[in-house]
Amino acid sequence: MAEKNKNQTAQERARLRETLGAQASNRFCSAGACPSREQPILKKDLYPIVMAYPRRTVFYHRSCTTALN
Repeated sequence: MAEKNKNQTAQERARLRETLGAQASNRFCSAGACPSREQPILKKDLYPIVMAYPRRTVFYHRSCTTALN
């Protein structure tokens, strides 16, 4: 059985990361102007922000956080 080289294992990790990122999470976007607010956020687009007071975590799409500024 031949061992895999670094490029082959890196490609496998990249494919795994891509498939995991395409899965839907159980979180929804908290941005008021989000067009897909009722649909779950994909794991690759998930952007958690921890609020100081009250201490809680809210979730946004990556694109919605740049629109907040």
